[in-house]
Amino acid sequence: MIASWHKKDFAFKSTMYCLRMALMLSCFLFNNLLKAQLPGDLIQDTEFNKYSSSNAKELKAGHYYVISFKENDCQTIHEVKIIRRINSRIAIIQLRDGESTLNKSNCIEKWAPANNLWKLSPSFEKWEFSLLSSKNTTIVFTIIANDIDALLASFQQKQIAIETISIFRETNAAVIKCKAKTFIKDCLEDANLIFADLYQTPSTNVFVSGYNRSFNTINLADYLIPNANGRGIVIGIKERLMDQFDIDLQKRVLPSILASTNVDYHSTVTSTLAGGAGNSFYTGKGIAFKCNFFPSTFSNIFPDSSLLLVQKNVSVQNHSYGTVLQSFYGAEALSYDVQTSQNKTLLHVFSSGNKGTESAFTGTYQNLNGFANLTGNFKMAKNIVTVAAVDTSGNLTAFSSSGPLYDGRLGPQITALGPNGTSEAAAIVSGAAAILQQVYKDSNSQSYPPASLIKAILFNTADDIGRKGIDYHSGFGLLNIFNAVNCLQQKKYDGSELQQAAIWTKNISIPSQTANLKITLSWTDTAATINTNKALVNDLDLELVELNSGTVYKPWQLSVFPNIDSLNKLPVRKRDSLNTAEQISIDFPVAGNYQIKVTAIQIQTNNKQAFYISYNWDTLNTLRFTNPVHASDVDRLENPNLSIKWKVADADTNTTGNLAVSFDNGINWQTINTGIKIYKQSFNWAIPNISTVAQLRMECSFGNFYSERFVIAPHTKLNVDYHCTDSVRLSWQKHFSAINYQLFALADTAFMKPILVTTDTFVVLKKNIHPQDVFAVQPLLSSGLPAARSVAIDIRHQGVSCFYKTLLGDRIGDSIELNLEMSFLQGVANIEFQKLTSTGALIKIMGSYTPITGQLTYLSFDASPFSGMNYYKAKITINGGAVYTDIVGLFHNGKKLVIVYPNPATKGQVINFRMKESLGTGNLLITDMTGRVVSKFFMNTSAMIKSGSWPAGVYVFKLSNTKGNIIETGKFIIQ
Repeated sequence: MIASWHKKDFAFKSTMYCLRMALMLSCFLFNNLLKAQLPGDLIQDTEFNKYSSSNAKELKAGHYYVISFKENDCQTIHEVKIIRRINSRIAIIQLRDGESTLNKSNCIEKWAPANNLWKLSPSFEKWEFSLLSSKNTTIVFTIIANDIDALLASFQQKQIAIETISIFRETNAAVIKCKAKTFIKDCLEDANLIFADLYQTPSTNVFVSGYNRSFNTINLADYLIPNANGRGIVIGIKERLMDQFDIDLQKRVLPSILASTNVDYHSTVTSTLAGGAGNSFYTGKGIAFKCNFFPSTFSNIFPDSSLLLVQKNVSVQNHSYGTVLQSFYGAEALSYDVQTSQNKTLLHVFSSGNKGTESAFTGTYQNLNGFANLTGNFKMAKNIVTVAAVDTSGNLTAFSSSGPLYDGRLGPQITALGPNGTSEAAAIVSGAAAILQQVYKDSNSQSYPPASLIKAILFNTADDIGRKGIDYHSGFGLLNIFNAVNCLQQKKYDGSELQQAAIWTKNISIPSQTANLKITLSWTDTAATINTNKALVNDLDLELVELNSGTVYKPWQLSVFPNIDSLNKLPVRKRDSLNTAEQISIDFPVAGNYQIKVTAIQIQTNNKQAFYISYNWDTLNTLRFTNPVHASDVDRLENPNLSIKWKVADADTNTTGNLAVSFDNGINWQTINTGIKIYKQSFNWAIPNISTVAQLRMECSFGNFYSERFVIAPHTKLNVDYHCTDSVRLSWQKHFSAINYQLFALADTAFMKPILVTTDTFVVLKKNIHPQDVFAVQPLLSSGLPAARSVAIDIRHQGVSCFYKTLLGDRIGDSIELNLEMSFLQGVANIEFQKLTSTGALIKIMGSYTPITGQLTYLSFDASPFSGMNYYKAKITINGGAVYTDIVGLFHNGKKLVIVYPNPATKGQVINFRMKESLGTGNLLITDMTGRVVSKFFMNTSAMIKSGSWPAGVYVFKLSNTKGNIIETGKFIIQ
């Protein structure tokens, strides 16, 4: 029920209610059309009547009323508590006493007792009728009360059948489960309940893969500012649990009572992007690579315990997930704003979502395809950061969700690389925020920076992409980590706090030849009331005054009119009364003195509002190469074309340049291309098939500009020659410029450590001295430039045993062929094939061979196999003794123990494994050709695996019995 009805006239009033609700539903469904056609007063009457009850008009303390203000700015009445603002003139209020205040107020045009419709979120309100008809359906609801504990106690006392799933007491919110009929009839009627929504289950956005470190100036910051690494910062990862034993995350995942019990690849990769150690390879090196991680599950979509986050020192939390499109200020948005307003150093980073081609079905911006499609109510909060995605060409992805937010605010606010989804982009921004926090702490006695300062710097240093200026797709622009760290280190920021009507100013001097001046204001606002029409509470205004001329520049603001053409318009300069971040930019400003001015227009809470501003400018006619800067940026195997990138500040978009390369320290130059439009800031170059040190040069009308020197060479690959019980031999190819090689190992620490330097291209490690399992090698070059370190390998998973790799068997006619693949021949005196009994006793020697240099494969045949199982092994005689292969068991009839189909398989296809039934059970281990384990599971007759994220290539499987003996090995292909 929506109104309070007496039982004696239930039937009559039910009929009247349904008629009135049907009319209201029609109005709701055609809301935008009506608003475009009806005069303003009629619109207000429609909204007023929608939430008014037919009950007798009586005034009682604690009751709810819908009121209509006479004027937009006449909305302060001390005797009432505004619970929800419907629009600029309509509000739901709660009377603080029983006096006839409403009849006496000069501000109020009319009032009426409120029905319960105002308690519903827009999405709940839209689907409420279907809930009434499905009376016995059990549904999960999100609710907010004036006092959540008292409300739940009331439900219990009244014996209302509900199940409480979770409680977030900071905002008096809870998630409950009950039947629809129970909720509509009993729960919604309670005066303590002030908001209700349909609970939405979160999910990760998409499959995530690796990333290109030339984007977002990741490699430039890593190479030129190596101490900006996230050391001492804890990044919260709120989704499923990451793989705590991943070598890029190990020993940095903090214990957490909030962690999910389900380990997930998506969480592992987002964690790696945010702060992977890079132990595996440079592609496993995240932004804040020395941070720690605090996992928590997103099965609770409300904020985690503030007390626990503070105890664990979590200062930035990543949220790479979403729910459905929700365009309103709901319980989750309110809760995140409450938490951040109480803990002003905590920054929440959300992916915008991957619903960029969809449209909202509720709210002001419903049915506008490609707009207002952020996924999840929590992304309507105003103190968070939401992140859009670009692909590897630097273009905004079509799937990346866009703003505006429900009340016209800018969202997403920033963009980062995310070719496979905004999950990636959010993780990269979380890592960037962690770096800024660490750099700030290092120069401020280890105190954490306010989140508003981090946001101001991130937004102010972002590179404009897409349409000129801010927009609802990319926000303030593309993340630029290098510029952000530089801005913080150079202290190009300031801040203060203001009381109502107070003004803060700061003078700055802008030099000549300035290409672009940008200033961003940011503050952490007080949470608004639930389901309000406008989230902003404390309103600050940013202005920039050119002191010589008196010219006043206002911040950029986008059109908020609900029309696609309007939302696509370029921003204009005007006062911003919606956002908690405002930005002013001037192209080619006149040199001289300027004054930054911040005014407290409206301070409703706490008497004071803290804020921060960040400012920066580019120098005209400058160019800087941003890629490549390191040998790891040039990988012919990964991509034969190198994306050369630079940043330029130039007044003329028609300026062209000539790009050249030198391979002899700048003595001679070879032209790569001429007439390049330098404003495009990138050029694809086919990497020459040579090994050398290179340097780039751009010649243009305002000068010659040079890149860092970088190395072009095949990346070093580490091999396991043999892996015996007492020693292991590692080797690698010679690097053209190496004078030494640094060997690294991963043991009981979070990061790879150097263990020895050698001039050879191999090393034999005694296990009693070097018991580690994971190794990598890096050439040390005569030029002093850094070379790319090899991929780290786990010697246990390289398919190499003591001098051999595999012993395989197969049926050849009526015989059995044995195929022994050796891994290393040096020191091997003899190879012998043996046939055994089931207990391992020798039956006969089937062949003996002296190794031939360069030949790693050796064959033997059993012309008279037994009926049933036959057992074989190879004996390898080496200096000082002998080693034996694992025993291989084969059926005489030639049928394979494991059938794999389809083989070859298509990437992402389900692969079936069927084992011979007589074997019973076994363990199946699957590795790629580098020996990296991609799957391991217990098998009973048959199994199915979805190859999912596995790249194309050849894979090896090994079936072992319950005793651990390998009984079959085979290969399959993913195309």
